[in-house]
Amino acid sequence: MASKQSKQGKQSVSFRFDPITVRRLKDHAADAGSGQTALAERYIEEGIRQDEHPLIYFREGAAGRRPALLGSRLDVAEAIETIRQNDGSVEEAASYLEIPVEQLEAAARYYGEYTDEVNELVERSRAASERERERWRRGYEALA
Repeated sequence: MASKQSKQGKQSVSFRFDPITVRRLKDHAADAGSGQTALAERYIEEGIRQDEHPLIYFREGAAGRRPALLGSRLDVAEAIETIRQNDGSVEEAASYLEIPVEQLEAAARYYGEYTDEVNELVERSRAASERERERWRRGYEALA
C-alpha cells in the first residue's frame, strides 16, 4: 500500500479491490452523485466508527447524514439533547424515551469522541425544526 501527502492535507492511498466491489462502488457513487473517492472514504470512516461504537449506525435525513442509535430511529444528537434536558441523567432520559439505558450510554460515548460534530448536528437539527415550524405556520395561516 503506497501513500503520499496531498495539497489539501489528505493522503493518497492505493488499495487493490475485487473488480465486483469496484463496479459496485462506481454504481453507488453515480447513484449518489458523488465521487468514488469521497464515497469510499465515507464508507471506510463510517465502518471504522461502527466498529468502535457498535450501537451506532449512519443514515440520511433532512439535516444530512448523521449517526443514529441502532434499533431505533433516534439520532445521537437527539439522544444527547434529551440527556441534557434531563439534567444529564442517562437513566431519566432512557425512561422518558422508553429505550434501554445502554443505547443512551452508547450515544454518550460517541458524543465524547465526536463532540464538535454532534454539537453541529444539534444546531442543524434545531434550524431544520425552526424552518419546518415556520412552514407549518405559514400553511396554517394560508388556510385560515
